[in-house]
Amino acid sequence: MTLRFDPPAGTPHLTRLILLHGAACGPWIWADGFAQRLARAGHPCIAVTLHAATLSERVAAVREALEEGPAVLVGHSLGALIAQRLMDDSRVRGAALLAPVPPEGLWWSNAHLAASDPILWAEVARLTGSGEPSPALARGLFGPAMDPATAMAHAVRLRDESPAALMEAQMPQPVTPGWIHGRPVLVLGAEYDRLIPRDAMERCAGWHGVAARLLPGTGHLLMLDEGWEAAADRVSSWAPAG
Repeated sequence: MTLRFDPPAGTPHLTRLILLHGAACGPWIWADGFAQRLARAGHPCIAVTLHAATLSERVAAVREALEEGPAVLVGHSLGALIAQRLMDDSRVRGAALLAPVPPEGLWWSNAHLAASDPILWAEVARLTGSGEPSPALARGLFGPAMDPATAMAHAVRLRDESPAALMEAQMPQPVTPGWIHGRPVLVLGAEYDRLIPRDAMERCAGWHGVAARLLPGTGHLLMLDEGWEAAADRVSSWAPAG
């Protein structure tokens, strides 16, 4: 399934954006306001489904979306890792990486979470299966200002991530560094991100030769958290011309 978000009639069209969701999510994660705000600013957007069993298959799905024309990739978490693996594709005009899995893979972030918050780590691990999420998971994905009931309503939609894809994502990835690909990159982290620690985000930014930026008040699911509008506006104002 692909969701499309077009600018209002009469709005000059800016760079096309391809939105890439993270683990256990889907295109829906962009559709509660984030993608619409980008479209109102003039960016035609598509949000693609990335549920294939392997990361390579997910990369191939984005290459297929790029057949419609050049675009800037906007990836969140695991989707940001997929975006980074495509930086050497000539049709990619740049990438906005939100709470990104870095090129080193998830091994360090996973170990950090297991040591610092084993309860949340166990809840995140359960996303490869079925069952209702706990309040601990909902709290761990958002910043402190998020309404608990709203957080839980979002958390219950997280489902059934491929164990094979997550295992593959633990390892270092074939990501071209910034000094080679030369494309603009935005790395936007969340102040209260419990899943991707700040040092991992900063290493990701360094790999691409840019400085990481931090969105105050938000947690890992920053496109749904309180203050998501600021994240959307940063992406919109940053996006390079197509």
